[in-house]
Amino acid sequence: MLLSTLIASAQNPKPPAPRTQRLAPRSEAEKNTLLPVTRVALYKNGVGFFEHSGRVTGNQSVTIDFTTSQLNDVLQSLTAVDLNGGRISGAGYNSTTPLEQQLKALPLALDQDPTAADLYAALRGAHVEVTGSGASFTGRILNMEIRTVPLPGPGPKDDSTATERRFLTVISDSGAVRTLELTSSTQVRLLDTALHTDLSRYLELIASNRSQGLRHLTLQDNGTGTRDLRVSYISEVPIWKSTYRILLTSSPASSTAQTATLQGWAVVDNTVGTDWTNVQLSLIAGSPQSFLQPLSQPIYSRRPDIPIAQDAQLTPQTHDSSIESPAPAMAGVAGMSGMGSGSGAGGGIAINGRNSMPSQKALRGGVMGGIGDVNQSVAVANGAAPMVAYESAAADSLVPQTTTSAFDDYFEYKLTDPVTIRKNESALVPILQTKIPTERVTLWSPMQPRPLRALWITNASNLTLDRGSFSIVEDGNFGGEGLLDPIHPNERRLLSYAADTAVRVSTDYSHDTQRVLSFSVVKGVLRQQTSEVSEVEYIVHNAAPDARTVIVEQPIRQGWLLDSDPKPAETTPTAYRFRVAAAPGESPRLHIGQRRIFEQHYRIVDNTDEQLTVILRNANPAILQQLEPIFAAKRAVTSLDTQIKSTQSQVDQIVEDQKRIRENLTALKGTAEERALAKRYTDELNQQEDKLTSLRKDFDSLRQQREAANQDLANKIESLNIEQTRS
Repeated sequence: MLLSTLIASAQNPKPPAPRTQRLAPRSEAEKNTLLPVTRVALYKNGVGFFEHSGRVTGNQSVTIDFTTSQLNDVLQSLTAVDLNGGRISGAGYNSTTPLEQQLKALPLALDQDPTAADLYAALRGAHVEVTGSGASFTGRILNMEIRTVPLPGPGPKDDSTATERRFLTVISDSGAVRTLELTSSTQVRLLDTALHTDLSRYLELIASNRSQGLRHLTLQDNGTGTRDLRVSYISEVPIWKSTYRILLTSSPASSTAQTATLQGWAVVDNTVGTDWTNVQLSLIAGSPQSFLQPLSQPIYSRRPDIPIAQDAQLTPQTHDSSIESPAPAMAGVAGMSGMGSGSGAGGGIAINGRNSMPSQKALRGGVMGGIGDVNQSVAVANGAAPMVAYESAAADSLVPQTTTSAFDDYFEYKLTDPVTIRKNESALVPILQTKIPTERVTLWSPMQPRPLRALWITNASNLTLDRGSFSIVEDGNFGGEGLLDPIHPNERRLLSYAADTAVRVSTDYSHDTQRVLSFSVVKGVLRQQTSEVSEVEYIVHNAAPDARTVIVEQPIRQGWLLDSDPKPAETTPTAYRFRVAAAPGESPRLHIGQRRIFEQHYRIVDNTDEQLTVILRNANPAILQQLEPIFAAKRAVTSLDTQIKSTQSQVDQIVEDQKRIRENLTALKGTAEERALAKRYTDELNQQEDKLTSLRKDFDSLRQQREAANQDLANKIESLNIEQTRS
């Protein structure tokens, strides 16, 4: 309250205009020079390409509004083009100095959030008039202090019974010193005009800081006549999101193959400072390289956004596509036949070199005529009135006007109709609708032992489906949802969306066997080639009242080849996919085998006889007989090594004893025992020297024998050459 009282007293009845940029309403002439945004292209890496266009006459300036957060990108990428010969003489915008820097330029040493003590400290020496505490008092502020004063009344006094009070000390021009308590009724009025102005300026800066989020970019275009002007730049924007709906109608019980309607939507957010009014919107599935440079503002480090983990939830998964070449787009669905009663043909329609979405009538006449009308034909044959399938009805309700095109490594969805999205608003925009061949399956993998309901779809359109979420709607009911990775034209992909509680897959047995194919010994290296077979058998149990097609994924092991029958229906970079047909209540089996051939090398001199015997336990006994001379030579070398080590140990022991005796002789010098013990130690040294001479001769002889034995072993290894192949 004290701070607000002083601030209120510092306000002028008519405060001066602030020195910072203010967002004053524009005149009618200024409004006419605004250059509106006409085209927006949003990318998947979080940037948007904005194009403003309009007409200018003579020497004219135009204005574009954008937010402060866009400034770095705009300064880095702004491009202005006069299409009719005019010249862009320059561009300017309302710059803003950070509030902290503006406050430093003021004489008052106040930050953005001062306390009453901070304010009075900054006003020390100021000429003021204090009223409300008796007679008014005029002077200069010396200081403001906070005192802890006990509350009046009986009883002991401690901190819990004390209160804080503020006292202002003022010295008058005559030298009188007075300390006044600052209460709610005390008013301190500044008499220094310059200081009064500085405080008002401080308050204006604080207030204007709330309205500096919008920038006005002004370009001067000089020329003659009426001309077209285009200005473009990139800006950081929220990533546009893809989301899909897969609409299904109950398929005949005899088959799980059918077509479905795929609807694509895009979630677009406008967080820039300009309305998008009737703009040409393009959504581009691509990530061009883009970055920020601190051209105008500080850069803050970004931290990852980690979601909170939740238990007992089925995590959506994405599944790899096949590594085999994609099959051509199917005109119909295998296993189904019938004559369509509709007219038209499915497929893309070329418009100005770009692929346009096929009409709904053509889709129903072509694709649905071959399949969707089968249900109606059966119904009519049975005497029932034909029913309009939910899928067809839903398809009629949405006709997205979108053209598609590919350029460089990008894929573009371009809305043919203008779009309006106000600033700080979002929109859900339809981008595609097409028919896709679909097969209902159950997916199981040892890495994800819970069976999942899935759709095996083929992107039979000429569209690239960008990554996003999808929802399954069957006959108007929600069936599940999941995630979708990018799917290119003619590519087939599994989309899992729910758990299948009626299917259970278990491992009956798993077994690995090894078989040695060949042995060889060449120049002391034993090479063993081995074949290893890994087998596993799964039992697929279907407890559902209808048939199931179960896709069993078997992980691919690097270096292994598939050795099983039946062959997989599809192979991905990480797994084989086997198709198992399970009738109601049945439990078919799936046997999968994988094989590899590997080779192991052993140096004979680096392994003991026992180790080599274990390695060759599956070899022909004749090989062990051929290796026996080498084993004997190795044993001879080993025996000589043992003798050499023992001899060296004896020599080391004698040398150590001689060192001890010599130390004792040195210690006996000048003592009474010197004569008696000196002869004894001398005799002992002589005996040890004789022993050392004999041991050194033995050591030299053993070394010579070892060299000969080692050479004999080397010769036998070099001459040994064994090749054995097992049938």
